[in-house]
Amino acid sequence: MLESSLVYIITRTFPESLILVLSGVVLLGINIDKKRIFKDGIILGMIIGIIRLLPITFGVHSILSMISLCIILLRYDNNDIVKSMVSTCLVWISLALSECIYILISISFLNIKVERLTDNTTLQGAIITLPSLLIMFLIVLLLKYAKDNILKFKVRG
Repeated sequence: MLESSLVYIITRTFPESLILVLSGVVLLGINIDKKRIFKDGIILGMIIGIIRLLPITFGVHSILSMISLCIILLRYDNNDIVKSMVSTCLVWISLALSECIYILISISFLNIKVERLTDNTTLQGAIITLPSLLIMFLIVLLLKYAKDNILKFKVRG
């Protein structure tokens, strides 16, 4: 079981879930409906909060969360399963990459201790890691830009 406080879930998990859904929608190239993304982000946040309470190994939490995001993305515009799976994987890769980048920046330049960055029980632990979500979304936008330009190049070539 992954220990998280209610304040951590509200401060970190819900914004993260909103960014995850928004990122998936951006990668799918679907028009952004703010209300639907907000609703689905809240639903994903509740699912992830429940998953974290389950007495299962840490890596399994991530897989179950990925499946949840994939199902949510699948419901958008009757998307196909392959596009939803690819988008989900790209979102999760972006999330992992952003966490690594943020940890390196935090430790090297901001002199923040690793223990503070990995504290998922306090408000301070939640707030201090929020900038990684911005980094993640920037990575997603970069991936979307690269994907669109590669497809344009293939069509012209």
